[in-house]
Amino acid sequence: MSGLFGTKAGITSDLNLLLQIIVIIILFVGVKCGKDKTQDSLKRHGRIMAIAVVLNAVGFLSVMGPSIFGYFSVPLGELSVFGIVSTSFHAVFGGMAEILGIAFVFNKKPKNIRLWMRLTSGLWVIAFVLGVSLYLQVAGII
Repeated sequence: MSGLFGTKAGITSDLNLLLQIIVIIILFVGVKCGKDKTQDSLKRHGRIMAIAVVLNAVGFLSVMGPSIFGYFSVPLGELSVFGIVSTSFHAVFGGMAEILGIAFVFNKKPKNIRLWMRLTSGLWVIAFVLGVSLYLQVAGII
């Protein structure tokens, strides 16, 4: 047993899971602030969401990015089909959410901003659920 939780997952996976739980909580707090629609709440919403995007980028650059490169460097015959599919979907949904989040942080606002914000939040939640599923696989829980 290794890591923080006594599973097969390493400490970096455990720390990234904790980081991503914090990020998703920050995301929901940011969504709540955006619903108030006052000038102050919208500024707070922007700052909170920027923090979520930056923290998620830290998790990607330090853990998820190197992990996916390592995962796909394993011979194809040793990988499970479920692992390939879930990792790929997690990477696609998470990558799209992060790219859209970065665009919002740098003030690149599309015409129908509410639709794009909802899309980004939805992608982020899907990526989070898929990421937790991947963690549970790595940890040997499922």
